[in-house]
Amino acid sequence: MPKRRVSTGRSHSKTLSGDEADKDLKASQSSDDHGNEAFAAVAAEFKATWEKKLKRRDDKIVQAAEKELHLAVRVLDIYDLSSSPFKQLQDKETEIANIINDIETLHQDFLEQYAILEDKKRKITAAIAEAQEELIPLAVRHHQAIISLGHQVENGQLEGMALIKDACQSTRDIAQELDTLRFDS
Repeated sequence: MPKRRVSTGRSHSKTLSGDEADKDLKASQSSDDHGNEAFAAVAAEFKATWEKKLKRRDDKIVQAAEKELHLAVRVLDIYDLSSSPFKQLQDKETEIANIINDIETLHQDFLEQYAILEDKKRKITAAIAEAQEELIPLAVRHHQAIISLGHQVENGQLEGMALIKDACQSTRDIAQELDTLRFDS
């Protein structure tokens, strides 16, 4: 630890003679040298303290990592897994790679099946569109035929109603004739 400067107890407000001023200047220079030495000592001590603090922090990190590694090894031993954690990791990596390959294969199969279904769907849609193109004129002709048939039915009904009306009128006329004949007799 650096030494502290102790005040000499001299008041600087006193006026000094020439010899005393020289002595005071030399004392001041030596105290400046002493101050620089003290500053260097404090800086060196601070640096050493800082380095110790960093080393302690690094040691704590290393200890924590070692503790986690030992814990992982103990877990592997508890579950009677491979004694080599790296072997276990390699096995897991291989298993994950196989799963990824399986997923990629399934995805590729899905895409192929989807493309096939989309092609079939497009063909069916195209066939439906063609059939609709053929059905539209047929539907128009059918509709026109139904309208024409409706007119024919309507005309037939009107003719039938006219015949019924005439038949009813004839029946009335006959009934009136018969009534007149009955009363005449």
